[in-house]
Amino acid sequence: MIPALGGSMRTGYNARAQQRARNRKGVGADKKVIDYPHPKNLNICFKEGLEEGKVNADPTTTELKIYLEMKGFPHKVHVVEPSTSKNLPDWFRKNNWDGVLPMAKYDKEQYKLGSAEIMMALEKKFRVPLMCAGGMGAARFRGKTVKNLTLSLLKSVRPYDESNPDWTDLRSEFRQLDEYLVQCHNKEGDYLKEKRFSLWDIRMVPALYNLMTVANYFKPGFVLPDDVPHLRSYMNHAFEDPIFVKFKPTVRQIVKYFEPKLNVRIVLPDDVQ
Repeated sequence: MIPALGGSMRTGYNARAQQRARNRKGVGADKKVIDYPHPKNLNICFKEGLEEGKVNADPTTTELKIYLEMKGFPHKVHVVEPSTSKNLPDWFRKNNWDGVLPMAKYDKEQYKLGSAEIMMALEKKFRVPLMCAGGMGAARFRGKTVKNLTLSLLKSVRPYDESNPDWTDLRSEFRQLDEYLVQCHNKEGDYLKEKRFSLWDIRMVPALYNLMTVANYFKPGFVLPDDVPHLRSYMNHAFEDPIFVKFKPTVRQIVKYFEPKLNVRIVLPDDVQ
């Protein structure tokens, strides 16, 4: 015969269950409760966009926001503008003379500049939850090449053809990305298999999204080549991933981000958000 549980044991069990329920609902707690090692007092500075109080649409901003969400790290966001010293914390002024953004401060006196350095430092020290780095060869692609080629391509007055070296370079990058996705198919780090962003996806998807979203606004005639079907399928799925949808900038925000870089003013239809 199983003895009846004592009242104190039952009371303790109920109290713990109620506390877990409150944590899930956000009741009785000022911030998210996590039970694994994480950076203490994590502060993140993002560059302000053209809309006051909102971060800019740079891919490095988007990728860091996605990373922090997937890791579940509580953090405080500062939207700053170094050129005018707007909203700059004192620790920013003392440790970031060049105004590199994003910037992170955590664990009292740890400072990291740039999204790539921030993610690498946090991932090295705080492995849980573990993020997949990507498939074999992922180190070859970091998103930076696509980001840089996007800017130079949109600045160029040449059309999207073989006479334009920026277009030739971008097509080559597309083909190499397509080949990489074929090599990763059904292996560890394959997004279409895992349905979860790896570190590689976090770096690559925001840069590709910015390019695909606004290229034709600034320079009509952009079409993804037909010889990269795997890249096309990858983007179709990744752009609809819930975590990317949550943090992706709007079309209007991306256009505003590129306008000063290209010295062009785009008048968008009212129905474009």
